[in-house]
Amino acid sequence: MQSRDNTAPTARRRVQASTTLNRKYVSRPARSTDVMVKVNKNQTSQPQVSKVTAKELKEQAIKKALAEASNTTTMAEKTTDKKSGKIKFGFGRVMLALSCAAAAVFAIAYFININMPDISLKVAAMQTGINASYPSYVPRGYVTSDISSENGKVTIRFKNSTENTSFTLTEEKSSWDSNALLTNFVKPTYKENYSIVREQGLTLYVSGSNAAWVNGGIIYKIEAENGILTNKQIRSIAVSL
Repeated sequence: MQSRDNTAPTARRRVQASTTLNRKYVSRPARSTDVMVKVNKNQTSQPQVSKVTAKELKEQAIKKALAEASNTTTMAEKTTDKKSGKIKFGFGRVMLALSCAAAAVFAIAYFININMPDISLKVAAMQTGINASYPSYVPRGYVTSDISSENGKVTIRFKNSTENTSFTLTEEKSSWDSNALLTNFVKPTYKENYSIVREQGLTLYVSGSNAAWVNGGIIYKIEAENGILTNKQIRSIAVSL
């Protein structure tokens, strides 16, 4: 009985396979820490950056430059438009100012032209010391062509360019009255070819288109060189002085 008990355990030990591994031929199992490191690296790894070639960089730079140039051109055009608007507005204002100035100059010139005879007459009157006057009535078509002063008298020349006719009005300071004028000037000059016309207190000696009268110490004479003045026109000139 003792011999059986000694052999039985031995037989069981021979049948059971050994679980011991030979470390010489089996790789060492990875540690848990190594596995964790690999997982963390995979989770935190960043994407790879693609390399850009020199050609691509050049093309990108060209596109950017073109885009900036386009934006600059657009802004310049807008600025030009605004400036053009301002220039147009400024030009319009300049033209308006010039038009107003031209109108003002024209008005002044017209005013001077209208009043020039009176201004020239006053200058001539100052030179001669005569209180000369300009007629408020002038026959239609006649304009003042000249005002002169000499030998103590003032002469105003009127001309009608359309009809090529003219006449002069002379004003001379004198102490003569109508009778002295008749004796000293009318009869020697007009001979018997004259008529006496009385108009608004004035005594006019009329000979054709010529006439002479005295008023306020001034002798007035109308002499028509190659023009024809009617009796009515002569009277109108006389009473308008």
